Amino acid sequence: MLGKSIAKAAAEFTYEVTKPNKTFVRPPGSADEDTFLALCQKCHKCVEACPTGVLDVVKEMNPVVYETPFMNFENNHCERCYSCVEACPSGALNKENLKKYRLTAKLIKERCVAFEMIFCQSCYWSWPKMDKAITLEEFTYPKFHPEHCLGCGRCVNACPTNPKAIEMVKVEAETT
Repeated sequence: MLGKSIAKAAAEFTYEVTKPNKTFVRPPGSADEDTFLALCQKCHKCVEACPTGVLDVVKEMNPVVYETPFMNFENNHCERCYSCVEACPSGALNKENLKKYRLTAKLIKERCVAFEMIFCQSCYWSWPKMDKAITLEEFTYPKFHPEHCLGCGRCVNACPTNPKAIEMVKVEAETT
């Protein structure tokens, strides 16, 4: 027991000293990063439960984030079935957080080939409900409307650029 406490304290210290240089989009139902990392048991049950394969595990050698689940939109998109939340035994993913946080797509114009005069409408055509979350200005330039975004990541998955011109960001959900 004492050995686990010392190991955890050492890992937390190491994390604070060497925070990852990138952020990870965590599965649906996760809270803020620190809470998620404190609760996640790295059991991968959420990854196994995901029907689309969008959930993956971090392979970077940071001791705190290593083997934790994240949404890898290179693999696929999220159907928002929340089977990952149901499968999580630790509470790192829970239904209450689905009410508090949501994902939304953010366009990074500097990376988008449409703004370089290269024809591309991949993100626009990837979304099942056209002209809501993504519209086209002058039938060329994507414009994102976060209030209509489902947070599924279809647009990220469809984006042909490397690095991607779209990233998913976690925001606090508006309360009605």
